[in-house]
Amino acid sequence: MQCGVLPSADRHLLLFQRWLTEKLPTVSDPECRKLLDLFATWHIQRRLRALAGHGPLTSSQTQQARNKLCLAISFLEHLAQRGRSLAHCTQADVDTWYAGGYTARRLTHSFLRWAVQSRHMPTVTIPHRSTANPAPFPQHQRLALLRQLVNRDDIPLQDRVAAVLVLLYAQPLTRITRLSSDDVQHEDGKVLVRLGDPLSPVPAPFDGMLLNYLGQRPNTKTATNPDARWLFPGRRAGQPMTPEAMAPRLRQLGFPTRPGRTAAIRHIVLQAPAPVIARMLGYNDDHTTRLAEETGGTWRHYAPGDHSR
Repeated sequence: MQCGVLPSADRHLLLFQRWLTEKLPTVSDPECRKLLDLFATWHIQRRLRALAGHGPLTSSQTQQARNKLCLAISFLEHLAQRGRSLAHCTQADVDTWYAGGYTARRLTHSFLRWAVQSRHMPTVTIPHRSTANPAPFPQHQRLALLRQLVNRDDIPLQDRVAAVLVLLYAQPLTRITRLSSDDVQHEDGKVLVRLGDPLSPVPAPFDGMLLNYLGQRPNTKTATNPDARWLFPGRRAGQPMTPEAMAPRLRQLGFPTRPGRTAAIRHIVLQAPAPVIARMLGYNDDHTTRLAEETGGTWRHYAPGDHSR
């Protein structure tokens, strides 16, 4: 595929489709199997193809898709044990299902919403419980980690650059691994990185670190990746490093990604209006607005747009 001999195809999408053809026949009830086939075709695979259109799928995305289907199978079995079909599902059936373990069964939301919208089951209320992360670590700890990234030459430059993108710009690993070298621009003596619109400036000394890394990216001197444009090239031809490969590297070095990202975004939304931060860093407006309110931001009534007139 990388050499153009075969048409391009997403590896993880193909693996999921192969798993699906093996999983569905294990469902003995023909009506349930038909419903699950529709759910997998019109919801799960449709979403995976949309994600694949923006970049290669990750193993965590396809694993979540598998979990959604497995939970849908388990929910239908739960109804069968109560002597009901999906068409006759009641609110009590749904409540009993989630009472058995909300967090473990939260991904059933997708199947229930699809079933209600497709009129395969009556309208029910899907329970919601916050599964938010615990409080992020304090600002002084985040700054101490950033100082380590500058001073610790014993840490591979690749890991230091990835950690900077987490701790400085609150970027998730799924987005970091899909950045390309073209997303880093050096203009008029300034280094900019494209995370959203407009580009985000890279302050010193991290600007020099990022430029140095561009000239020594790993996995670019192999026969499979001579012209790789990924900021973090992977070992597989034409593919970037996966979040699953990057996360343990940062954890082992003492750079927690999720608490660090949460700490970063909560600090950033205090520095500028939430809509501006959202667009610059690729976040959702509602998410940054909610964080700004939680952290006591003073930009709540700011109206985004052109204020030069």
